[in-house]
Amino acid sequence: VRVALVQIAIQPSGLFILPLALMFTLPFGWVYAFYQSATALGAEDGAEVKRVFKRAIQQAQLWPKQNHLLLAILALFGLVVFLDVTIGFFQIPALLKTVLGVESAFTRGGWSFFNTTFLATVWGLTYLLLDPLLKAVYLLRCFYGESLQTGEDLKVELKQFVPGTRGAVTVLVLLALWIGAGPLSAAPVSENPHSALRAPHSEISPPDLDRAIEQVINQREFNWRLPREKRVDDPGQKGIFASFVDGMLETIRAWSKTLARWVKAAVTWLADVLDWLKEKVFGKNKTFSTKGRSDSSWMTSLQILIFVLLALATCAAGVLFYRTWRQRRRRTEVASEAVVAVPDLADENVTAGQLPEDDWLRLARELLSKGELRFALRALYLASLAHLAQRDMISLAKFKSNRDYEQELRRRARALPDLQDAFAENVGIFDRVWYGLHDVTREALQRFQINLEKIQAC
Repeated sequence: VRVALVQIAIQPSGLFILPLALMFTLPFGWVYAFYQSATALGAEDGAEVKRVFKRAIQQAQLWPKQNHLLLAILALFGLVVFLDVTIGFFQIPALLKTVLGVESAFTRGGWSFFNTTFLATVWGLTYLLLDPLLKAVYLLRCFYGESLQTGEDLKVELKQFVPGTRGAVTVLVLLALWIGAGPLSAAPVSENPHSALRAPHSEISPPDLDRAIEQVINQREFNWRLPREKRVDDPGQKGIFASFVDGMLETIRAWSKTLARWVKAAVTWLADVLDWLKEKVFGKNKTFSTKGRSDSSWMTSLQILIFVLLALATCAAGVLFYRTWRQRRRRTEVASEAVVAVPDLADENVTAGQLPEDDWLRLARELLSKGELRFALRALYLASLAHLAQRDMISLAKFKSNRDYEQELRRRARALPDLQDAFAENVGIFDRVWYGLHDVTREALQRFQINLEKIQAC
């Protein structure tokens, strides 16, 4: 219960503070580290809100470079996860349609993938997949941050080191006792008490003693007791990413200085232009009194007028450029439309997707005026297919037959029986004329056009 109360007291403010920090960009890393650290530290038994708040602030201030580097890496990884989930949602409806024949809004139109509900769902799943990794990363940061004062990381390493060497140390101690006990028991006792003073003994020189002490101190089991050395960052030892970031910052700094010089030069040039205009209007030897209100107001009005004229000239140039660009674009579109070739209706490979509905209707009227009723009927039929495809009632494909289109329309337009009947009748008329080699009568053509109007009206 205490853990839940601590999290309830701290975490809700993140709903407002985190978006604000992300909007300002710079403090987001520290703010995000604070809330993640509060999540990790608040899970302890007996935690208090004030103490967790203070410790989370301390943890957020540790290792800022590492924190921002982790956020950058995890952001890229999150983008990959987001794309994977999105692709999965793209593939599942297509797989269901291929295997089971189930139609959905995602298979009828691709724009359904870009609605807010779909994006919110994908974003939520991505967060659920990425959140455990974020919690683990900041839990490790809190552990090593707390170890700076408690030395808990060294204790963990010693616990892993001691059990493996306890048996070896015992064997070495027993062996040393056995070796040392042998010469002591075999040595005879001298009757002369002064013979011990004359016994030969080995002397250790100070350099050898210092060298032995240095070797012992440098051993791993004693090295952790020494105070930590302050490392001086060497620019030559920086990693690839750090060097890249430093280079980018230097480049941005140089560009900023260059842009500032350009702005300063532009302001200086504009001031020179204003001075030149003053000299041309009022003369070189004319001086202006800053004490008089009339002269100062006159000069202020003149400057405002000049700025207004410059702004109007800039706007006029922008409008002229936009109109020129728009006319050139229209010419390009007209030229591209003129290049479009008219499909050969005698070719069986012609599909309804080659032209829009209006172009098929225009082609049908031209063929009717020429008396080519058979080709005109096919153009009208392709126009109906293009209209239904534009309404997402059918999906065009070369492998589909007319009966396939009819069955697909019955599945998707169940609430429009008039549309189904009109299209089915037109399919029958077209099949008799195109594949059955029946003659095209005016009555059949008129009936086909009436059904086409019903299809367009639905």
